[in-house]
Amino acid sequence: MRKRVAALVIFVNVFMLLVGSTQTQSVTRSLLNRQKAVELIKDNSSAIWDAEEGIKFAKKDYEEQAARSRSINTVKIFLFVNPYTDEDIYYYYDSAEQMQMILMKEFFPESMKFSYEVKQKVAEVTENAMANAADNLFVGLYSTYHSIGLAEKSLELAEKNLKREQKRFENGMITELDLQGALLEVRASEDAIVKAKRDYENTHRQFNAMANLPLSFRYDLIGTPWANEHEIPITQEQAIASALENRMEIWSTMKQIELVELRMEIYRHKKVYTFHQQTKKDYEAAQDELDELIITLSQQRYDIEKEIRQAYQELKKCYNDLELAKLNLAKQENLLNTTKTQYESGIVPISVIEQLEHAIEQLDFVVDINLVNLLNKQDQLYRAISAGPGY
Repeated sequence: MRKRVAALVIFVNVFMLLVGSTQTQSVTRSLLNRQKAVELIKDNSSAIWDAEEGIKFAKKDYEEQAARSRSINTVKIFLFVNPYTDEDIYYYYDSAEQMQMILMKEFFPESMKFSYEVKQKVAEVTENAMANAADNLFVGLYSTYHSIGLAEKSLELAEKNLKREQKRFENGMITELDLQGALLEVRASEDAIVKAKRDYENTHRQFNAMANLPLSFRYDLIGTPWANEHEIPITQEQAIASALENRMEIWSTMKQIELVELRMEIYRHKKVYTFHQQTKKDYEAAQDELDELIITLSQQRYDIEKEIRQAYQELKKCYNDLELAKLNLAKQENLLNTTKTQYESGIVPISVIEQLEHAIEQLDFVVDINLVNLLNKQDQLYRAISAGPGY
């Protein structure tokens, strides 16, 4: 199957070069692969657009707050010019007021900066989530698209078998019950085609809705992916280290810890937290918040490490499943070669060859679907060890 698809892709590429730019766009849009599926859904995602717009507003708010804070004098404030001495008259803050002004000058901008950075992280996580959704939709599209062809081939073989059985029945070689069995096989194959087409239509409409395509649009070919890698490119420990450094949950908690520590440091300005009652309460509340955040961070690190270890093992299993599927395909191909020799010698009928060839097509599909699952799982692992989302 992969050879036929590859040949078709080459033909389409040559055809696109010959027919010009307008027709090229028409042919190109009738082909779908994993990368194109991800790009279409990301490019047309309202969630990603909302996240990117949120970044703009958060950046503006942060920059405005930072500009205001830079002009704050934490020691004194200008009141007026003395009309008799022509001197500037200032009000000098006491220690508690100075502490409040330092909060406005140093903590508030950092808090707004954190909000801005959160929006950036949210956009990254949202983009990864949409890519994960595209992966899952593509595997559904790929599976249902190729299931139609396999079901049609099953029907073709069932109809051939029915014709043979009818002749055998007419010659008195089988019973009517045997003939009914062949007929039921044809009907079952017809039902399988109807189901496969219905599943493909439903999955395609879901994809079209997310990719902003007309609901009636259908791709002519859902392409088979390929990969050269025979093992996971990074070690399990490298994957865990990357996740612990980059995941949004951990990053957010660590940033919150930094902000609480900054706030507590400001509360300690001239030991205001020891005598100013409200600041003392705020300081104690901040300490409780800090303790909770430290516990949360520890739990997040534990959970994410556990999650990545499990995901890594699942990916390794995908590699093993792919190799096993390839091995089963190779065994079936060897069996077909042996059986062809027997057919040429008149030992087995043509129907056995047809069934074996169909079994090879099915196993070829199993190899391809295992490859799609592997590539999806691998990409989702890489997203999980960056900003996220996790599994």
